Amino acid sequence: MKKAEDKILNFKSTKDLAWGMATYTSGSILGPLILFIGLGYFIDTYFSTKPAFILVGVLVAFVSTNVLIFKKLIRLNKVLEKQIEEEEEKTIDKK
Repeated sequence: MKKAEDKILNFKSTKDLAWGMATYTSGSILGPLILFIGLGYFIDTYFSTKPAFILVGVLVAFVSTNVLIFKKLIRLNKVLEKQIEEEEEKTIDKK
């Protein structure tokens, strides 16, 4: 978990963080789509069952994409909450 925190906290600006999240989200969508639809295509070709396994691939890609993005958002939320708490403690200590 420490590496994920370091990566998130090392962004220089909100813009950098937004670009990083956009890149991760794109990869989280395209990766499973290409993998599972491609796998479904080859299974359909082998068993002559078009489009059954392609549709299964789309469904599995959809579920896995949502899981990947949800996990990333949970981690990001925890890190940002921790950062906000640390900043609040610093401001309280200065007073």
